Amino acid sequence: HTLSGHTSRVNSASFSPDGSQVVSCSSDKTVRLWSARDGKATHTLSGHTKCVISASFSPDGSQVVSCSSDKTVRLWSARDGKATHTLSGHTDSVNSASFSPDGSQMVSCSSDRTVRLWSASDGKSTHTLSGHTDSVNSASFSPDGSQVVPLTH
Repeated sequence: HTLSGHTSRVNSASFSPDGSQVVSCSSDKTVRLWSARDGKATHTLSGHTKCVISASFSPDGSQVVSCSSDKTVRLWSARDGKATHTLSGHTDSVNSASFSPDGSQMVSCSSDRTVRLWSASDGKSTHTLSGHTDSVNSASFSPDGSQVVPLTH
């Protein structure tokens, strides 16, 4: 299927853990949820005010995390597409956001040279890792969720 609907460049796309949905995000400031079965859009998630850089599902498929050059991370319900939390704290573009393997935390990284850890249940910041000398482009959890590895320029 061709997933048509974004009005600007698509920056990322990924399947839900069970393969039934696809999430995509775009420079058009939206995140979209799609049926993997027929390729039809099921929800358009609006709220970011600038380019959405990445979006991905939680390990259980119930939530989507997105990040944007508007300096925010957003949590959404994958069931109905409604925003559940806006995570603020970064002072520059957020380049990557993803869930921990157990889904209890999220990690985000930014051009502000920080990595932040967040609670997935309430969207509150739990740790800020600073000291990087350049933009942090991506960050991911170890398989057991006990460590985070950041990537800078």
